[in-house]
Amino acid sequence: MTSLREVQATRGRGLVGDRYAKGMGFWRDARVSRDITLIEGEVVETVSEALGPLEQGITRRNLTTRGVRLDGLVGRTFWIGDVLAKGTLACFPCQHLVEVAGRALLRPLARRGGLRADLLSSGQIRTGDTISVVAEQAGVGVVVIREDKVLIGQRISAHGFGTWSTPGGKPGAGESLYDCAIRELREETGLRGTSPRIIAETIDGFPQSRAVFATTFVQVDADGGVPCALEPHKTAAWLWGRVDELPTPLFAPVASLVASGGLQSLVAQPD
Repeated sequence: MTSLREVQATRGRGLVGDRYAKGMGFWRDARVSRDITLIEGEVVETVSEALGPLEQGITRRNLTTRGVRLDGLVGRTFWIGDVLAKGTLACFPCQHLVEVAGRALLRPLARRGGLRADLLSSGQIRTGDTISVVAEQAGVGVVVIREDKVLIGQRISAHGFGTWSTPGGKPGAGESLYDCAIRELREETGLRGTSPRIIAETIDGFPQSRAVFATTFVQVDADGGVPCALEPHKTAAWLWGRVDELPTPLFAPVASLVASGGLQSLVAQPD
């Protein structure tokens, strides 16, 4: 293993150059993904105090942290600098470390062997980056399909300015996701929606504001009317864009939906 001060993180894959990002890792449990692994520097120091200096990379973890209890990040969304991640599972100590350190250290380290995490965005991770836990905000994206086209508009509000997005917004207190989708479509475009159904969920971060949105995409059937920009301070105009030729840049949640194939799968395929 090589010590680096900066590394490129790739969403859904891992760190550039890492064996797991290359598909060469030994972890094979498909139930738990592991784009990256982290370990507390304090744990490494505990082992070092007992055994002396350790060989570089002996912990078999990608990132070493300080001042963060990693077991508290399981199921939590957090920033590593400007890269968004989500803890998936606490690690047991690496078997190689156990073999070198001896089983006497296995018990005290059993719950502090590190953390597996998914990468929810891409970017550079650097030495000294801060790890900060963030609460996810709920959002709803409304998907309206006509033939091979989806309703999309360019955002002119501060959040996502200049990007292209489906209608959507935040559910009100006590409002269901379905009701929110119908309401947002009506308020933003004037179209009446029916038959709402959930098609996908995404988690996306916005580094500048440090906000994180868990967006539920709801597909609705809409009347045959012409969509109008009823909230011109938010969206300049609406258009019907071909799913395979959408304008860019896309609003982060929509980009995630497209990247997953969730939007393309809704378009009727020719016989």
